[in-house]
Amino acid sequence: MFYNFETLNMTLRRYIYFILILGIFRLDAQVNPCQIGDSLLTKNNYLGAIDKYLNCYNQDTTNKNILRNLAYCYFQSGDYALAKPTYHILENDSASRDDAISKLAIIYESQQNLPKSIKYYIALNKIFPNQPVYLRKLANLYLQGRSVGEALQTFQKANELNHRDVLTIQALTEMYYGMDEFSIADSMVQNGINIDSTNIGLQLLKAKIKYRLRDYKVASEILYRLTFETELNNYYNKLLGYAFMQTDSLDQAIHYLQKSLVNENDPEYALYYLALAHEKKGEYDKTIWFFEEATKAGISTNMAQYHRGMARIYTHQKAYPKVISQYQKSLEYQADAEVYFYMANTAEQMSKRKIIALNYFQKYLDSGHKNEEWIKHSKSRIKALKEYEFMSKK
Repeated sequence: MFYNFETLNMTLRRYIYFILILGIFRLDAQVNPCQIGDSLLTKNNYLGAIDKYLNCYNQDTTNKNILRNLAYCYFQSGDYALAKPTYHILENDSASRDDAISKLAIIYESQQNLPKSIKYYIALNKIFPNQPVYLRKLANLYLQGRSVGEALQTFQKANELNHRDVLTIQALTEMYYGMDEFSIADSMVQNGINIDSTNIGLQLLKAKIKYRLRDYKVASEILYRLTFETELNNYYNKLLGYAFMQTDSLDQAIHYLQKSLVNENDPEYALYYLALAHEKKGEYDKTIWFFEEATKAGISTNMAQYHRGMARIYTHQKAYPKVISQYQKSLEYQADAEVYFYMANTAEQMSKRKIIALNYFQKYLDSGHKNEEWIKHSKSRIKALKEYEFMSKK
């Protein structure tokens, strides 16, 4: 008998392959889905692990370890809608309670549920009283809920526990700044900078504080240095421009104030300061233009100042009718005794307005303004103008 060995070998190979495949299927069938879930979890395949853990949990709803893994996978995959009720179950399990409370605090915080997130961060603080991060989180939540006193006290406690927590230092500094406690804020922010001198947020905050403390030189130095490290937004470009204005660095002030106008929704004050900068430089045409633009953008109570500014420039140019017109417009926004005095002196420069000057001097006296020198001058001019008026009628 002759055998076809080639055919026999092919048949044998197929048989062995079939046996191996069958063995693999049987082995896979014997693997617990929880073990597969654990394997997927170690690979951060949370969605795949969820399917396996659900299969396991349905077979044994008393297994808290499976439930912990399931909750964790929900949490890590961002499915807070399912993570939340799962952690609420684990909240009642002594072995899982601390982790469940921690995760619920994060979930409620992300959902902006202030009462619930405050509740769970208070619970965390009781469990871990020496953990300042939870106090900082709690303080931020108090601040969001406008419980300023509780926020301040909680931030202070966090700072006492960890004086190197820059986020707490920055939050405390901003609170003191908002309370106009600028000296305390300045000391606090310097502590933060001593810890991390590269922190741009702290440097910007220090510049704001120095400006409010009228240390314009330091404020401008900080902000100018930061222009080489980051792109300042419009607010800080304005602040830098204002600081340069106060130190008479007019060209630099103009540069940064103009830069702050790019895509600016509220340009009023920058335009006003640009007008003042050009006024100091004696560039009166530009001054008038910026004052006019400020009046167009104006929504604040400073409109009277813009018109008074234009009146000053027209006085330099001896355009006296325009001076009177701008002072009258300023009075529409704000009654000011000084304006009557300025109008009276302007009217005296106009040959046909002598009687009007007399009326303005009288309005100034009637205002009750307490400048003794101006009062004396006004009385003297009223007397002289009355004599002039009497003599001109003869």
